[in-house]
Order: sequence, then structure tokens, then C-alpha cells
Amino acid sequence: MNKSREFINTLKEKELTVAFAESMTCGLAAHKLSTVKGVSDVLAGSVVCYTPDVKMKLLRVKKDMICKCTCESQEVTDALATNLSKLIKADIYAAVTGLASEGGSETKEKPVGTVFFSVLYKNKIHPLRKLFRGTPSEIKEKACLELYKFILSVVSAK
Repeated sequence: MNKSREFINTLKEKELTVAFAESMTCGLAAHKLSTVKGVSDVLAGSVVCYTPDVKMKLLRVKKDMICKCTCESQEVTDALATNLSKLIKADIYAAVTGLASEGGSETKEKPVGTVFFSVLYKNKIHPLRKLFRGTPSEIKEKACLELYKFILSVVSAK
């Protein structure tokens, strides 16, 4: 069974809805679900928040946080998931930021391929940091699959 279908079926069984705040994946996580039957039962919405300006104006991430931590950081990703809950009604709020290619905030400690995930579920934030290898497209694809897997692990935890 493909991962998108498995993700949707699991959320349907649990009667849960999800909303995304996507930066580096540019809406790919929502798009991958859009062709699967039953998506309208679980996907509440998605916001593509690629630029700092959109993160600040739409999702109310504080400018000083972006300046201090960078757009590609766990702190900003956590804020995206948290603030998304003020825009869209859902049970699960998931955010993803990261570095799919050179030219962002990459460092030796945060190389290209670093991806940050945050899931807000039952008023608790769950952070995750992963490092993926590959082309920008491959990194984005891997990030989406990891996001689905991470959400399912959060909602299935006891």
C-alpha cells in the first residue's frame, strides 16, 4: 500500500484531521495526498510558507526568532505548527522546514538535507530533526514520507 493511502486510511480510522504548514516541501505533502480517495475526510488544509515574510505575516512567527534561529530551525518549525492552529481547524497540525539545496542557512552543524518537523497534537508539540541525502527533489520526497510516518507515530503513541 502506498504511504499516502496508508496515512489517509489511518487518520480516517482514528477520525482525525490534519493541517500542514509547509516551507521546504512547498505543498508537496498536501499534494501527494490529493489524489487519494478519502483525502477530503482528513486534510483540513495546507499553507505554503516558503518565505520569511509569509512565515511572519500569515503564521505570526516573530521576526526576532527568525533572525536568531533562521527559517530552517526547530524553533521556527515549532512556531509554524503552533500558530497554524489559529488559522485552520484540525486535530493535528504539522509543519516542515529545511534545507533541500544550497543557499539557505546551511552550516557544518546543519548541512543541506537537514529537515525539521513539528507536530502539534492534543496541545503538545512533538519535534523531529532528520538528515536526508539526495537531490532537492529526492530530499523533499523523503521529507514528505517522513512527515506522514512521524504524524502516525505521534497519534499512535500511548
